[in-house]
Formats: sequence, structure tokens, C-alpha cells
Amino acid sequence: MPFIGNINLQMKDVTGTGVAVRKGNDSVLCEVPYEIRILDAGFLSEIIKLQQVIIEGLPRGEMLQPFSESFMKEHIGKKGFILGVVSGGRLIAFRNVYFPDIDDPEWNLGIDLGLPENSLCKVANFQMVCVHPDFLGNSLALVMNRHAISILRKIEPYEHLCATVSPYNFWNIRILLDTGFAVMKLKKKYGGKLRYIVHMNLKNPDRFSSTPELQISLTDFKRQKELFEEGWCAVQLSGKSVNDYDACPNIAFEDTLKILEIGFVRQPCTG
Repeated sequence: MPFIGNINLQMKDVTGTGVAVRKGNDSVLCEVPYEIRILDAGFLSEIIKLQQVIIEGLPRGEMLQPFSESFMKEHIGKKGFILGVVSGGRLIAFRNVYFPDIDDPEWNLGIDLGLPENSLCKVANFQMVCVHPDFLGNSLALVMNRHAISILRKIEPYEHLCATVSPYNFWNIRILLDTGFAVMKLKKKYGGKLRYIVHMNLKNPDRFSSTPELQISLTDFKRQKELFEEGWCAVQLSGKSVNDYDACPNIAFEDTLKILEIGFVRQPCTG
């Protein structure tokens, strides 16, 4: 049966488990078990602290749109949920899912994508994802994405899953593409910050060619905008260092940007 209403009240016992490798200050690696759970308000202070840790470690400040504590709290109520990865009672990663209002031009990304008006009530967002630096390299963001999607597919009426991501955040771009999203648009959001808008149809997943027809430099925003306006979408990220995005987030950041390419296909991406 589909879930309706406050997902946080209905799915308190939904969890996943796994084992992650933690890197300590002395560079010693050790395996630790973790649990994935829907977080309650008791984790709010840890969520805010982890967000700040990530912001302070970014090579470019505009790569992440920070959330206030009050807005973060909305995700723990009827407007969404937050998946957390908890190990030894400590929050090591989280993923926000948000249910935007139908007429909210900031957060209802279906408006940006030009979805029909009767589909705007079916839009859910992946908002923020944060993984503590000690646990990079464990694909925790990808694990949380897949877990969140399995939950969303049980909820009415959500059909369109969207997210924004900075075009400089090549780690998160790759994670979103690996999750099954397609990049549909490039525009300025959140007070002038450049963002890709990505989309996935939860009910009727889109099928894409495995071989992009065009490869464009990740920083050639002019050409990318032209292709998006012509109906193309991006489905692949490639380049020498792209597979190291989890483990080495700040190594030669600007140099890495220059060698990455984003692959475009002509196929339609919305259902």
C-alpha cells in the first residue's frame, strides 16, 4: 500500500545496514558498522554541525547552498524526511528529501523544468547530501540515494524526483548520474548560483543510450546551455580523475575541472 501523509511517523523502523571504512587522523583505516535510518529532531544539531564541516572543506563556497536550522527542521516534519547514516551513535552522513509546495518557484524544480501544472504536486526533491570526510570513499551518498528512492516509490503521489547540483561539484554530479538521474537544465538559482537541474521519473524510469552522442567540457557552460535549450540532456561524466571523487575531494580541484567532460544524448528525458 502507498504511504500518505507524514512519512516520518509512518516509517520510523525503516533501516538499512552496512560496513564502512573510516580514516582516522593517523591515517589508519578501520571498518565500522553503520545503520541507515530516518532521522528525528533529536539529530538536528548533529545535522547542522555536519553541514558546517562540509561547507568549511569545500574548494569553492558556492558549491553548496546551506540550509538554516529552521528549514532543515521542515524536512523532519510533513514536508520531507532526512535519511541518516549512524555509526556508534554518531551521524556520519545524511541525505535530505523535500516535498515542495506546488507554487514554490524556489524549491519546486518541476516549475524550472516546465512540467505540466498537474504534475507539480508530484515533485519531490533530493536537497542536500553530506558525508563526513573521514568516511569518503564508501559510496555512502549513492547508498542513501538508492535507499531514499525505494522509500519514495512507496509514497503517493510522488512521480518526479529532482535535484540541483553545482556544475563544479563533479563528485555529486557523478553520484546523481550513477543513481539514474539525467541533467536537464543549467540555470542560476539561490540568488545567482549556477546549478544543474536533474530529473528522474520514479514511476516510469527513462531509457538512455549508453554512449553519449556529444562530449562537452564540464566548464563550457555556453555550449551546454545551447544543447539543453535544443532538447538534449546529459547522462554521463568522464575524465581521468572522476573515479576518485569520493576519496580525494580536494586534490588538484581546478585541474580536474579542466579535464572532465559531460556526455549528452538527444533522447527525451521526461515521462
